Amino acid sequence: MTVLDPVSANSDYTDNVYSGKQDHRAQVCAILEQEGSIPQHLIDTEVDWFYNVLGLDDMYFMVEAPTAVASHLTSLYGSQLSSAGQDNLVNVTFQTRHESGAVFIHNSVPGVSKTEGPHFEQM
Repeated sequence: MTVLDPVSANSDYTDNVYSGKQDHRAQVCAILEQEGSIPQHLIDTEVDWFYNVLGLDDMYFMVEAPTAVASHLTSLYGSQLSSAGQDNLVNVTFQTRHESGAVFIHNSVPGVSKTEGPHFEQM
């Protein structure tokens, strides 16, 4: 996993602050515990990483329902599991941009098209 382009002190971008973020996080944890897709002892660590380390702007949490965030977390966790133990691990890259703000989560090399692979997007 690679994290690129941390927030620059020279940027004109200002962080959004979501006062309901902790309640939102608690709701996501409850959903994940109920679903059972992520082992209970890993939920807090996975959710903490998603909310505090990944670098998503608070606007994401303001506009996404807890059910959607739980689904995104489950998808990321599932992708980790699907690549575990394989010779060709999926290298997921996380990039953040500034000024208007953006987060990119991808496993592609810019400018390189690949036709082989599992084609999860077509399932």
